[in-house]
Amino acid sequence: MRQRFKFIQNTSLTARMFTLFISLSILVVVIMASFSFYFYNKAVKHDFQTITGEASERLSYHLEFYLKQMLQSTGTMITSTLTQEWLEGERPFTSDEVNELNKAFEMYISFNFREIVNLYLVSSDKRVLALNPLKNNDYSHEPWFQQIPTGKTTTLPTYRTSNGQPVMSMMIPVYSTQDVNLIGNLVVEFSLSEVTATFMKSRLGANGFFFMLSDQDTVIYYPNVNWLGLPRQETGLASLDLTHVRKSTIQTWEGRKSLVDVTRVEQTGWYIVAIVPYQEIASGLNSAINSSIITVVIIIICLIGIIPLILRKFIEPVKRMKSAMERVSRGDLSVRVDHISDINEFQSLSLSFNKMVEQLIESIQLVAELELKEVKLQLHQQEATIHALQNQINPHLLYNTLGIISGIASIEDSPLIGTISQNLADVYRYAASFSNMEVKLRDELTILRKYLDIIHVRFPKRFNSKVVIHEKYLDARILKLTLQPLVENAVKYGVEARGGGGAIIVTAYAEANDLIIEIADNGPGIDEAKQRTFQQELLVSMSDDPIHGRESLGLPNVHNRIRLKYGEHYGVAIHSFPGRGTVTSIRIPLKDKETVAEK
Repeated sequence: MRQRFKFIQNTSLTARMFTLFISLSILVVVIMASFSFYFYNKAVKHDFQTITGEASERLSYHLEFYLKQMLQSTGTMITSTLTQEWLEGERPFTSDEVNELNKAFEMYISFNFREIVNLYLVSSDKRVLALNPLKNNDYSHEPWFQQIPTGKTTTLPTYRTSNGQPVMSMMIPVYSTQDVNLIGNLVVEFSLSEVTATFMKSRLGANGFFFMLSDQDTVIYYPNVNWLGLPRQETGLASLDLTHVRKSTIQTWEGRKSLVDVTRVEQTGWYIVAIVPYQEIASGLNSAINSSIITVVIIIICLIGIIPLILRKFIEPVKRMKSAMERVSRGDLSVRVDHISDINEFQSLSLSFNKMVEQLIESIQLVAELELKEVKLQLHQQEATIHALQNQINPHLLYNTLGIISGIASIEDSPLIGTISQNLADVYRYAASFSNMEVKLRDELTILRKYLDIIHVRFPKRFNSKVVIHEKYLDARILKLTLQPLVENAVKYGVEARGGGGAIIVTAYAEANDLIIEIADNGPGIDEAKQRTFQQELLVSMSDDPIHGRESLGLPNVHNRIRLKYGEHYGVAIHSFPGRGTVTSIRIPLKDKETVAEK
């Protein structure tokens, strides 16, 4: 693969563009030919479906008309007295009466349909009277004998008689002229001569033809008489897919591509199938393909003669521009491109290139002067800001004094004072430590609970607090002293405002890859003026409003520390509800799988 790319890179631009033009031209012609073939093929199938649909309807009509005529011609015969009496079977018939019935059958055939092979009278109790009796009078294997009388005229598809002749038969119900009860059937067994003549008149080109299948997938009619009456799967028709009714398909038949269309005859439920070689219908396709090939050849010849002349005017300027760019990429900024072409676009390109090189020189000089200064300034600003934050919460003298008070309380046996002073000392010692700017949430919560213990001592009866944070978030990393200032803010505006009678709840939940910590109080809420002040302070960046002049660690302090550490997406948000309380939320990245580095 690398050798192939290397070969392409080493090939001249002229050769590559020439190859590209040739390829695009051939591709366009191929696409046009493909679309032409697709739509031509679609039109061929549509036309074939239309033609075969009309022809199939005519065949269906002729077949239905033929069967209807045969049915109507039997009306006199089935209502005759002899026929009625024999079917009712109320008395035995003499040989003369049987001969008279046979003569009536023969006259019917002579005057109506000479293709009738045999006639059968079948009573309801399965007695049979045949014009041409079978040997031993055994009719049990005849398809019409096995049919259950339904009282409807039924046409049985092609089957073979005992002597091997392919025939069809029509079962006509016979009703009593006395009480209109079904007393038997007249079976008209006829050859396929009329059906064959009808199908032979409907040809499709030189080699196309129609054939007919029953709803049981047996062959009713096919030019090859050896297949008549056989299941289709036992013939050469088994390879055809005939599941698509009224939809022309292209299939391989007898080694060549053919169009196949299937139509269902509504009266009988049989199927008329049309099949014709594809080339006989799509005779214009070869002409279209040959035209496409000739077009491609002409285009290639033209391109071979014209493209090199055209490309030369474009390639030479491009080569000169490429050479100049390569020199610039190697650090030679003294390169300038003179007049390289009379084409306006190339003139504009050369002027732009020269201007680009000059601006590049100026930019490099400017960057060289400012880059180091800018980096040092940003680093100094961040370090100064972080140290200022820490210095605000670093009263060493205070927590050392609290330690002394705790010791005195222990000596004087004052456990409450000892607990308060010890908790307060722990809080300030935690705040004053310069190590571990980022701690685990569990450590931050430990200090928060010590602070809340102090508030409980201050308001022993009316103040309530609760920290409800799932243990799966306790290893998340958070900036030191993030929660305590915000809880202190809630005490100031929520608990103290109600004389110590209030509650503070600290909760946390995950949102995407962030951790949201909420501090809620049920105080009177923050008035609109104070809330606007808080919102404005949160919008001021540390560079615009340094924190060195602030007296306490509040919302802006925590907010800016979080943004400085994690980015603009994170920080503090405050939502106050007059008369109901305030919710302060902290958004930090959820990094519970990382450990806090110990220093």
